[in-house]
Amino acid sequence: MHERTPKERLYWLIELLQHNEIDLPRFCDEFSYTYNIDLDYDELTDLESEMFRNLTNVTSRFSPFEEDHKLDPKAFSKVEDVREMVKIVVNKLNI
Repeated sequence: MHERTPKERLYWLIELLQHNEIDLPRFCDEFSYTYNIDLDYDELTDLESEMFRNLTNVTSRFSPFEEDHKLDPKAFSKVEDVREMVKIVVNKLNI
């Protein structure tokens, strides 16, 4: 078995989330790290670039803590925000 490329890992993480095989906080951490640190953006198509950028904008701001959302509602993403963006990405990229 070969190691996944960062691009493959992004798709894999989305598939894991769709099948409830990864919890949301871990998905957000792993997706954000892979996108922001490991990925060579030149490997993405224009559509992938747009979709993954939009998703990481939500995953990197995810907080499961209600106190965070009360403190600054616009600074943090909620579960619903992440799930909705994942749906959009899945539909646009035909995952």
